[in-house]
Amino acid sequence: MKLSRVAGILIVTMALTPGCAGDQSFMASGLSPSQTIPAEPSALESKLDAMGNRLERIEQLLTDIRDQERQRQRQEEQSRQLLGELRQETRNTQAALARVQKQLATQHAAVVARLGETAKDQVDFRAVDIPMGQLPNGGQDHEIRRIPAQVPDKAREILIYAQVATGYVKAGPHRFRIAVRVEGTREAAFYLYAVGQPQPSWAYNSDNVWLPMPRDRQLLLRAEGEPFFGDWNSEVRIIAWR
Repeated sequence: MKLSRVAGILIVTMALTPGCAGDQSFMASGLSPSQTIPAEPSALESKLDAMGNRLERIEQLLTDIRDQERQRQRQEEQSRQLLGELRQETRNTQAALARVQKQLATQHAAVVARLGETAKDQVDFRAVDIPMGQLPNGGQDHEIRRIPAQVPDKAREILIYAQVATGYVKAGPHRFRIAVRVEGTREAAFYLYAVGQPQPSWAYNSDNVWLPMPRDRQLLLRAEGEPFFGDWNSEVRIIAWR
């Protein structure tokens, strides 16, 4: 088909071209083209096939380039979309981080304030050493020891130290109570426990306790149990106030 198209085009071209001696001879002789012009179909077909193949390759190359361009555009669009999502996620993360930092800062300030108050409460005291006598020996009646002026009225609490030691002594178990009046007849107290028995050794018990500063400035001491008889000793002291 390609050869026939090309041959027809050549014949028409030669026939329409003026001043061509070959065309005049061809027309005068009255011969057909197949009788006067030798055909070379194999060479011409090879060239046409080569040109057609080249054209197909060019068209395929253009198609591939267009496909690659469309793919590149799709990839760019996907990349732009992904970049936008990443930017939005980054903004959301930064906002969440800012909220967390603000919460942490608030919590840190609250913790520091509480620690400061706690440290102030723990450190804001005055050390003293005020003897308040011995513990009572026994019986149910309490003894009253007045708190001296070394502890001012503005004190909120007093730190009481009390100790008892028993050696070779009779009278069995004893419970010593150290107390202050808080409101009316209500009292705040702590206890020491000691046992008196004949033995060639000593037993000790002691404690340090913060008690409210009583408005009546009185320390109440009481011993429950039969009075001790033998070797024993005790003491009560105020060692700090705040």
